[in-house]
Amino acid sequence: MSGAKPASLLLLALLTLSACGESPSAPVVEPPTPPKPNDQSRTAAFLVVDGVYNSELMAPYDVLHHSIFRDSLDYIQPFVVSPDGNPVETFEGLTVSAHYSFENAPPVNILIIPSAEGSMSSDLGNERLINWIRETATTADWVITVCDGAFTLAATGLLDGRTATTFPSDRDALAEMFPEIDVGYDERIVVDGKFITSVGGAMSYEPALYLVEHIYGPEHARLTAEGLVWPWNVEAVPLFVVDPD
Repeated sequence: MSGAKPASLLLLALLTLSACGESPSAPVVEPPTPPKPNDQSRTAAFLVVDGVYNSELMAPYDVLHHSIFRDSLDYIQPFVVSPDGNPVETFEGLTVSAHYSFENAPPVNILIIPSAEGSMSSDLGNERLINWIRETATTADWVITVCDGAFTLAATGLLDGRTATTFPSDRDALAEMFPEIDVGYDERIVVDGKFITSVGGAMSYEPALYLVEHIYGPEHARLTAEGLVWPWNVEAVPLFVVDPD
């Protein structure tokens, strides 16, 4: 019995500290180490905000990341950018850390805008967000939108006079909100210049695979799709390329 007394006192002390708000500090979670692209690699920035959808973020990220398995020098280096560099919570409840903020993100070759819960509503009124998309998309070599990410890109004006698509049930809304855009209703991917818009959902792998095939060729895309166990055949995808020549 004498050995139990100190343990009881220790428990009482811990409970007292906890009750006074003096509980041990939570461990500090360090942000992920920023990737270090080499001179031959291409950078791919994935824009994330609270409410981003898992599929629209993770699927194209997987595809572009897999490019390193094809060539150890000429590959695509993906990274995550949030407005303030802090983690965001996806719509489905996952916490996603960011490599960079708007202020310290490196130059972007490929910008990917996944759909988020607020893409058709609150995000459109976020001036800082729309300005960053406009500035980054203007200088990027390629811009991919996945699902309703097309709405935040449309809000920049960069899709005016172009053809684009989005999540099937939201195409009417895109046409109504942005009448300067010619909305594609029959395609899963629309390519107009450097802008690649897509339907999202389970098809979120497709726009990234299209870009990989465009940059590196069919064999590269085939091997990447094979590694992801995805049945990729660009000829079988409902695809519209504006002025392919």
